[in-house]
Amino acid sequence: MAIFLGNLIKKIEEYPLNFYIWTSSFLSIITCRILMENWLDGMLNRTGDYFFHHASYTFVFFLLTYLIFIGLLVKNLKIKLKTAFNIMLWGYPIIIFPPLIDFILLRDTMYLSFYGIYGLAEMPIRFLTFFGDNPDFGVTYGVRFEIAMAVIALGFYGYLKTKNKIRALWLSLQVYMVLFILGTFPSWVTIISQGFLRGFMQVRDIEIVQLFFTSAKFFSRETGTYTNALSIKVSIVYSILLLGIIILGLFLYYRKQLFAFLKNSRPVQLIYHAGLLLVGAGLGILFTNIDWEFNFFNFFSFLNIIIAVLLAWLASVVFNDIFDKKIDSVTNADRPLIVKDFKESDYITIGIILFIFSILYAAMISPKVALLLVAYQALAWIYSAWPFRMKRFILLGSFISALASVSVIFAGFVLVSPLEDTTEFPKRIFWLILISLTLSLPIKDLKDIKGDRLDGVFTVPVVFGEYWGKIIIGSGIFLSYFLSVIFLNESRLLFWAIILGGASFWVVTFSAEGKKINNRNLIWFVLALVAVYVIVLGKFILF
Repeated sequence: MAIFLGNLIKKIEEYPLNFYIWTSSFLSIITCRILMENWLDGMLNRTGDYFFHHASYTFVFFLLTYLIFIGLLVKNLKIKLKTAFNIMLWGYPIIIFPPLIDFILLRDTMYLSFYGIYGLAEMPIRFLTFFGDNPDFGVTYGVRFEIAMAVIALGFYGYLKTKNKIRALWLSLQVYMVLFILGTFPSWVTIISQGFLRGFMQVRDIEIVQLFFTSAKFFSRETGTYTNALSIKVSIVYSILLLGIIILGLFLYYRKQLFAFLKNSRPVQLIYHAGLLLVGAGLGILFTNIDWEFNFFNFFSFLNIIIAVLLAWLASVVFNDIFDKKIDSVTNADRPLIVKDFKESDYITIGIILFIFSILYAAMISPKVALLLVAYQALAWIYSAWPFRMKRFILLGSFISALASVSVIFAGFVLVSPLEDTTEFPKRIFWLILISLTLSLPIKDLKDIKGDRLDGVFTVPVVFGEYWGKIIIGSGIFLSYFLSVIFLNESRLLFWAIILGGASFWVVTFSAEGKKINNRNLIWFVLALVAVYVIVLGKFILF
């Protein structure tokens, strides 16, 4: 029996798993879990919103748990990452059955399976007694069975790998600690978030219920009822933890590729896109009568949206790099695809993952914001990819980029506005932003003149040459400053528009290879001047 079991585990460990097989298998398990829950619930009629949040919560929670256990196995047992993924995948079908166990054992009673709701003083005894009494409320029989099986199975696997009972028990204890924290997660969040005001020992179960079981309201969007408000709220916290775990894992096991990707992320564009979102949110607060307050969940909601926007940008970078290899081989020789940091097939997979997670993170907060990010990605595709590849045409490419930027601004506006739409977005500001960005965004083409010319991309500096191209681009930026005075009808801005617009013109035209300000870094200087102007503008508007 021992030999058979050893051979079976070895076969599981050595299974030729790849990303697509793992993804299909993992999603199949998640789907079966969701189906089991709804089947036992009688397949009741639910809204699409309910099913989306239920599915997204299940996916995020179990993926987070999966990756944490991967880390524990690799760290404690010194096994390969692929081996840990194989072992966890074969054990993960256990998550399908807790609802069935609860249904069988508790079908004649009223039961609710979710999380353990305990105050800090109660936590130690609940930990030592395997969640204590009341198995029909909170951590039910099915969940306890699932936890017990995970603790025993991973501890047993640890013993098989190490032949050391102490190390196996230590692994089991770590697994139990992780599952206990996750099983009481809303309690910990409430204790931490309210403990500084109330006193950590004073946070009771009633405060936990009030925080997590009331309907979920993210800015102006209210969704969920007591039946799923809890899962919706914890999802937006889990999503942040999930991203952190993924980044940590990449840092530990794929550090070279992670740094290569981050180096290629165009940090100035990350700041630019975050700024666009903040501008949109600021305009929404300024021009609408907001009906929300900035609380704990709105903080995490906004963090999710920022992440979604940045992931959308990174996804567009991936696909732009794929279609710009000819250009990059001339003017950006350190791009990941040029230096072979990634296989193109792997790079495409990364782009798809970034796009999917961008939409997922946005949709958990606002479906409309998610739709705007889909539009952003569509515009980015039209800009970069054949057969359209709009970047080839002078100013048209900049106009497409400007529209994509406006979609991010709209995302911020929709997120905070009471009606969750753009009907109150000032038309003058819309046209100002669209025209200004169309005139100014050609600045990013200055670093790619040789490559663009070789690839038949007719940007302003390619058509007019570098000297006149800089004068045209600098003039466009200066004109954008001047237009802001006209469109906003704010004469007090004229002085600052002339000073900062003139400085921007000088930065663009002064830049040259070999100087402190060159074609590659001049966008940082221009962006800094724009930031100063936005601050001045905000001061005039608010004060």
